Amino acid sequence: MAKYENEGYCPCIWVDLSSDSRLSGLWSLIGPSVVYEKEDAIKCTPDIATCDRIFGIDLIAYDVLSAIVKKNVNADKILVHQLHNGSCTTQQTSDIQKTLAEATNPQLIAHAGSNFIVIIADAPYGIDVWVWDLTICF
Repeated sequence: MAKYENEGYCPCIWVDLSSDSRLSGLWSLIGPSVVYEKEDAIKCTPDIATCDRIFGIDLIAYDVLSAIVKKNVNADKILVHQLHNGSCTTQQTSDIQKTLAEATNPQLIAHAGSNFIVIIADAPYGIDVWVWDLTICF
């Protein structure tokens, strides 16, 4: 059961972990704490399918899950943000640098062959996770 269903979409039982057997163990440690924010500053909801790929079947998934576990395996809430800029179907690469500059203790995660960039950072309630789909960035 997800802890924060009233705050946004909780992917706890929906993420496809079949691409890498190591993911199930890592996800079991953090999955119930993960929540996708309801909407960003311009009132866009996250692309659930994209976020699910980042945590499950994409090449970056192991790097993201292991980084979260190493940063704070006991994080009460892991809030996932997908910043949009201009419209709900685009993101900007400039927001990556801005987030790195403004976040508390940020860690940039990239993986060769992945179309995603992820930043994890400390937050008062646990961990913030920002995701970018480079195929929709300009």
